[in-house]
Amino acid sequence: MSSLLDTKKDINYFYLGPIEIAMLCLKCGQREQFADNLCEECLLLSIKPVSIPPIIQGNVCRTCNKLQKGRSWVDVPGTPAEAAVHLANINLEYNENVQNPRVELSVDHADGNLFKISGKASSVYKGILITQDLSTEVRLHMQSCPWCSRQMGNYFEAILQIRGLDGLAETDIENLLMRIRDETKTASLKDPNVFITKEEKVRGGYDFYMGEHGFTRQLAQKLHDHYGGELKWSSSMFGRKDGKDVYRHTFLVRLPGFLVGDYLVSEKGKFRVTKIFKRVQLLDLATRREITVDLSDAMAMRAVRVADVEMDLVVIMQTETEVQVMHPHSMRPVDLIKYEKTEFGEKAGCVYIENELFLA
Repeated sequence: MSSLLDTKKDINYFYLGPIEIAMLCLKCGQREQFADNLCEECLLLSIKPVSIPPIIQGNVCRTCNKLQKGRSWVDVPGTPAEAAVHLANINLEYNENVQNPRVELSVDHADGNLFKISGKASSVYKGILITQDLSTEVRLHMQSCPWCSRQMGNYFEAILQIRGLDGLAETDIENLLMRIRDETKTASLKDPNVFITKEEKVRGGYDFYMGEHGFTRQLAQKLHDHYGGELKWSSSMFGRKDGKDVYRHTFLVRLPGFLVGDYLVSEKGKFRVTKIFKRVQLLDLATRREITVDLSDAMAMRAVRVADVEMDLVVIMQTETEVQVMHPHSMRPVDLIKYEKTEFGEKAGCVYIENELFLA
């Protein structure tokens, strides 16, 4: 007689593998989990990829439109509205777990210095593209940045004096003044301490009151290297700051009274200025030879402007070594020696100085 235990030997067992049980969202308990133990809908409700404070306040310079960022001031695009958008953007906070965040903000409404700003943000989290609406209120407080305060308060550390302009053409003078303004403006983009407080026309030249003496020293040297002449500087103490003596510096650039391309006349001959540095390189118009003289000797000669002596004259005939042109006043033929193998067309560039004619 068989027992109950003996009958179990006739039972066959079949392994069907592990039973997969769907894990439900820990928050709603209704949908299958997607990530972080939450379903996709609850996950989207729980994460905030990009956030922005409801109210943002900032300081903007009323003169240069720089925006205060911590202890520094930064350049922003040119309108208060653009400054408000920039301020909103730098106050955005991003969830460290999201990828490829993109935000677009714009001004919806402006009332004086109060700006309503809204926009959209998109990002990717756990493979889900998340979009959200953003809004904030930016309140700008207009004031003066430290550099504009200095400039408006007539602050300066150095004076750049330009002298020796007598006899220069108005266009040459204006080009020199524009170079000073342009180089200062370019340098100010990197160093806001660089600025022109005041530009003043004085007897014999111009004075530029500059905000930073180091740049002024460099600019004075560059002008002297380009135009030649004389460079001097001096310093004087005008106060103390933080226990240290504060000095003001004066840089004098005295031009030689002529520029490269101008002409110099002396009892030794007539010359074209080809280079100016510590010495002056000249081209003798009669011999076509180059000579170098001291700057003081060149300044002792009589300077003649290019526009007063250079002219194009009609070519009558020419050979390999000579060209015949029409005299600008007598209208008679004049033979000039060709020092270079030059083939002229209908006209030839010439220089007429003190009743003498030369090829330019």
